[in-house]
Amino acid sequence: MSENKKPHHRHEGSDRDNQGLPPYWKRAHHDWRFWVALVFMLAAITIYVLSDDMRFLPLSPPQQPLSGAVGQ
Repeated sequence: MSENKKPHHRHEGSDRDNQGLPPYWKRAHHDWRFWVALVFMLAAITIYVLSDDMRFLPLSPPQQPLSGAVGQ
């Protein structure tokens, strides 16, 4: 009986490239993309808080029609 085993290929350069480096999540603050994402996130949070939950126009109570104009 012949067995068809496929060899498990690993990325050749992955072990050599990352030797001696900490995991990416520990060194992410050195990446420019991290800082750009952080600035956009803080801007979005600031806009959300200052705009009163994305409501740009203040709420006003509904206005009643004038009593004289309705009956005529």
